[in-house]
Amino acid sequence: MEATIRPMTVHDFGQVYELGTRSYDLTNKPYNYWSIAEVAEHLQEHPGLCFVAEGEGRVVGFLLGAGTFEIIEDTAHIEWIAVDPACRRQGIAGRLIETAVGAIERLGKSQVVADIASDNEYSRGLARKLGFEEGLSVTYFTKRLR
Repeated sequence: MEATIRPMTVHDFGQVYELGTRSYDLTNKPYNYWSIAEVAEHLQEHPGLCFVAEGEGRVVGFLLGAGTFEIIEDTAHIEWIAVDPACRRQGIAGRLIETAVGAIERLGKSQVVADIASDNEYSRGLARKLGFEEGLSVTYFTKRLR
């Protein structure tokens, strides 16, 4: 399937949210804060860094970025990315990332951060292929109380 990468609009909101809920295990950190508010915040605060992949009249992938990473102003953040399972391994994620990186470069940022789960070998390999280098890693420790 040929997918077109384009800026996300408010009309894509529902499909992006639904694809995110299917793509992320919402019981695992850091993905457990995926929410309607999260999608809305990115689209409102960083519209130039939110993209969708559209194929056959529907959203088959998305990327939500932010112009800063935590308090680091000159660093952008690729925060959420997902591709419909039926459309994976077709280069859509790479094209979404390249589109976002181009937009980030035009903003004059000096670097971009993408956080990837340590057990997500495919995404880690894709990031390396696209020129990302592994940086400092944070492991979330959880103690179940119930």
